Amino acid sequence: MGRAGLAGDEIGSSLIGSRIVRDMMRLAFYMEKKYPPYAKWLGTAFRELQSAEALLPLLSNAVHSTSWQQREESLSRGLERLVEIHNTLGITGELPIHTSAFWGRPFKVIGGERIAAAVGERIEDSHIRRLAAGRPIGSIDLFSDNTDMVGDTSLVPVLKRLF
Repeated sequence: MGRAGLAGDEIGSSLIGSRIVRDMMRLAFYMEKKYPPYAKWLGTAFRELQSAEALLPLLSNAVHSTSWQQREESLSRGLERLVEIHNTLGITGELPIHTSAFWGRPFKVIGGERIAAAVGERIEDSHIRRLAAGRPIGSIDLFSDNTDMVGDTSLVPVLKRLF
């Protein structure tokens, strides 16, 4: 998002930022043990989450920002809040909550890979542990939010091969 903005592509940066906002909203749902609805109802349902009071202003600012720097600031605060929430769950040990520069570049990151690794270390089920042992790429929802595709169980064999 920042790199697109730095290159002068504010529309691209805004689009990427909006996708990050969607992912952050979905994480909030998962942390509150609720399944996120598809895009049509995501914002409405999000407002009902306990974390919405703290996150909604930050995410709204990110979506409505006119510069990548403003967008990044709002996203950074939101990501820090998500890590604070994560730390209350007891899924892992306490994780640092502050964003930092990405390899000396002028972009802030939360270090999601360290969070994923900490969660992965706590997986006890051997089958799930094997699935998580490779590079974490997430669920089908990250590839498509098309409700017809995701909800059609007859596509599971095809999607399984693709995934």
